[in-house]
Amino acid sequence: MHRQNFSLACLHKECELNFSRIARLVGVHPDLGRSFCVAKNNHSKIQFEVIDSARFTTTLAIKIIADTPHWLPSIEMKVRIYRDARMAEVIEWCSDSCIPWALVERKGPQSRDEKWQWNVFLGELLYQALRHKRIAKAQSS
Repeated sequence: MHRQNFSLACLHKECELNFSRIARLVGVHPDLGRSFCVAKNNHSKIQFEVIDSARFTTTLAIKIIADTPHWLPSIEMKVRIYRDARMAEVIEWCSDSCIPWALVERKGPQSRDEKWQWNVFLGELLYQALRHKRIAKAQSS
């Protein structure tokens, strides 16, 4: 197994890529309350909702909606978009708001590069959303 060279520079690069992917999906300044879904097929879709907006930041709630067994939990995350830094990072993963970093004490069975892994997953999710960019539903509140 190839070991990933993990560093703050790697995390920043991933966050910059995620910003550009999100900007292509929802724009740089999405409206508060805006929500839409990107559908891959009839069995799965990715739901995006703008839940907070400030001068330099926007927070998105992202949920994967799929036909899965009831015992398998759904994947939900919150992503903060930093427009001034042109970065987007996962700030909450499946209700776990304690995102560890290498110098921070980890809780439970989290790996040393957990935050980087969550942001890489976000990047892969956004890549799929861009690839399938079929908007299932667009609505503003």
